[in-house]
Amino acid sequence: MFGIYELTQSDPKTLQERALKLSEEAGELAQAVLSVTNAPGSAYKNHTLADIREEAVDTAIVALSLLAHVSDTQDDFDAHLNRLMADKCAKWREKLPEPAQSAE
Repeated sequence: MFGIYELTQSDPKTLQERALKLSEEAGELAQAVLSVTNAPGSAYKNHTLADIREEAVDTAIVALSLLAHVSDTQDDFDAHLNRLMADKCAKWREKLPEPAQSAE
């Protein structure tokens, strides 16, 4: 997926450094969301929806690099990603409320 595994293998960051980077990126995403939603004390930052999209992708890339870091091979990374995404999305789907039934 977009060369994440190869990029991770070429990047000398440790697992701990990647985890800290994820926290940093999540903070930047939160700042953009707070700014766009005019949360008290953050409107001056003038972030846009484009900033939210960019920070969300930055956060996703670092999260995927953590998964790649703890995977032995590209195939291992792909298998873990596919299995975990399917499992986690299924759990999320189970937690969603049932759609309202139309009265007929």
